[in-house]
Amino acid sequence: MAHTRTDQSARRRHRPAAWSRALTAASALLLVAGLASGCARGDRTLDGVAGQGQGEIVVGAGDGAESRILAEIYAGALRSTGAPVTTDGGLGDRTAYLGQLDAGSVTLVPEFTGRLLRYYDPGSTETEQDDVFEALSKALPQGLSISDSAAAEDRSALAVTPQASEQLGLTTLDDLVPACGTSTAVLAPAFEADALAGLTGCMFAQTRRVADDAAAVGELAVPQPAGGTVVAGVTTASPDVADADLVLLSDDEHVFTAQNVVPLFRIGTLSEAQLKALNVVAGELTTADLADMIGQVRGGADSADVARVWLDAHL
Repeated sequence: MAHTRTDQSARRRHRPAAWSRALTAASALLLVAGLASGCARGDRTLDGVAGQGQGEIVVGAGDGAESRILAEIYAGALRSTGAPVTTDGGLGDRTAYLGQLDAGSVTLVPEFTGRLLRYYDPGSTETEQDDVFEALSKALPQGLSISDSAAAEDRSALAVTPQASEQLGLTTLDDLVPACGTSTAVLAPAFEADALAGLTGCMFAQTRRVADDAAAVGELAVPQPAGGTVVAGVTTASPDVADADLVLLSDDEHVFTAQNVVPLFRIGTLSEAQLKALNVVAGELTTADLADMIGQVRGGADSADVARVWLDAHL
């Protein structure tokens, strides 16, 4: 909380000492009361403090379509409070744009909970949504905070065709385990491959890396191995996955780490109203929304235009 102090010394010299002492005592009481009321007001970030929201807000973004879209959505939500907001896109990879946030060049960046947790705490083992959020809040460096995460996520998932699901009775990851030994897994780059070790009893006959989600989905069209299937390791916000006729195997045991959309920002830079605006986004944004917008931007649409359509419909 910022406080501005003005010099009253010139005027005090012309007042009696008793009056000066009374004025000093009253000022101290007002300062204490102001601190107490300021700390009691407003939405609580995970650090318990809503800032004053003074000055221009800069929302940064990495190079990916999802980062640019989310930056524009958060920027639009913050503008709805009357704040001056700009976006600064194309800041590079996670290390680069978090460096800009740490340096104070940007105020806020969009992130995914699980990836951010592993960045700040590589040894963390939490995978379930609430556990990941809590662990992330504790792992953040001093001066940074997060507000509510959205239902929208980009979590890893294993996908099969509807035909394979019906023939082999596959609806959950546990259902897949008996067929792993005769199945092939094709994994997209963003898929959380290390987590497969947590799928107890599953050892795929073959595991291959492919160029992207589209290639992984395409591999599902090849002839299926006898007694097994081809399984695609993808992420849920991929438009290639959302547009395909697939069965995403339910992850009831939270094998894969939660990856919910969340804003990461510098403490003391956002007001109560601005934090509420971010929380409105958290309550409205879905995985289907995000996948659709990513597909539009990858198809050549401007991220700001795409975000504006979503904002007009939801805010």
